[in-house]
Amino acid sequence: MKLKAIFIIFNVLVVLSFLFVFFMPAFFLGWDYTSVFWSSNWYLAGLFVVVLVVLNLYFGSNWRLFSALEDEDWDAVISVMETRIYKKNRLTQGNIRLAVNAYVVTSRSEKVRELERYLREHRPAVLQRNALLFGIPHLLSNDGAEMADYYAEFVDVRSGEENDWIRWSYAFSLMLQQKLDEAQEVLNDLVSRLKPGVLLALSAYLLDAYSRSADGSGEAVAEVKRSITGAMSHREWNKKVEHARGELHVLVLSKLLRDVEQWLYDDGRADGAS
Repeated sequence: MKLKAIFIIFNVLVVLSFLFVFFMPAFFLGWDYTSVFWSSNWYLAGLFVVVLVVLNLYFGSNWRLFSALEDEDWDAVISVMETRIYKKNRLTQGNIRLAVNAYVVTSRSEKVRELERYLREHRPAVLQRNALLFGIPHLLSNDGAEMADYYAEFVDVRSGEENDWIRWSYAFSLMLQQKLDEAQEVLNDLVSRLKPGVLLALSAYLLDAYSRSADGSGEAVAEVKRSITGAMSHREWNKKVEHARGELHVLVLSKLLRDVEQWLYDDGRADGAS
């Protein structure tokens, strides 16, 4: 098993490194000086032992989780995470994200909703910090009203890039409900602020749907499209999307992103595509 081999190699390397440091004074200055040096600096050896023990305890306490991740045994990962979260109340960012990732990989959206309800009751601040992550089941539901209820709660709570993604998701939910004017207001705000990238392209793509039913906005959308394709070649776009897929809320939009890519770079349809 790779994990076991890495663990053994790590310990061997650390011990060998310490032995090298321990005997180095003897190589250069002789044993007499070495005994004097270590008699006055014995605490360094003690510190090394403490660090080694702590690292091994960390690996040991997480051995089941690391083994499950290595074997891609998501049921085991879920079991470990649920014990930590529900029984030990260890609601760390890492535990929450890993649990949700495991639920999504195994198509257990209801488990994400269960965890959302648990956090609402016990740790609402943790839910706020992970609003995008817990929005995934709502996004996958394709139920505009349900999505709107969820994202509206967090539109003014988060800040920065996360807030922009939440606002886009809220606008998407409004589009699904045919509330086009409300959606356009949110999307116009995003388009006016965002730099060329995945989220700007998604925002412009939704606005394009609105422009087909509203006079005067089509040229503005076309200009945004030209700014995106002018800033990024097709290859650069693919790299940016691949990097963005590291986040679950982007990964679940893969089908929509393929449509956006075609909209941007299909020479037969896109203006200024490259």
